[in-house]
Amino acid sequence: MKKYFLYIAMVVVLAFVQRFLVSKLLILHTAPDIMAIFIAFISVTVGQRTGTNYGFGAGLITGILSGNLGLSALVGTVQGFASGFFHVPEESHATSVKKKRNFYAASVTALIAGYLLQSIFSDPLALPLYVRIPEAVIIGTLVSMVLAVLVYHFVLKKMLKD
Repeated sequence: MKKYFLYIAMVVVLAFVQRFLVSKLLILHTAPDIMAIFIAFISVTVGQRTGTNYGFGAGLITGILSGNLGLSALVGTVQGFASGFFHVPEESHATSVKKKRNFYAASVTALIAGYLLQSIFSDPLALPLYVRIPEAVIIGTLVSMVLAVLVYHFVLKKMLKD
């Protein structure tokens, strides 16, 4: 129960960090998505249903901060659900290599789903879809995965140990 309150606090802190710091780090008009990485971590460690719920809550908080409530909630929910397919149950006695592999796969899945939904449904007058989708999905996922690898090695590795 204690870790769920820690996760909620982390979601709130990361939502503010995402909105006010990370969103300013644009690389080819795309910012890294630290919230998707954390949602993937929750889905891998706790499960798909809980990851979906946390994704919805994270999307609501992010949406309130960004002014795009509905789309952010949808994106967070889909990210939690999609990355939940890589859940590693605690009783499975999986190795740390399998946990790391599942975390990376869940992160890629969450990032692709998030960037795809955001590029399809946000600002339809900006650029054509054939430009927005590859730019956001490919560049955003690559930049965010570099961040995910760094976060895994410096923070999450201890949490996912066997």
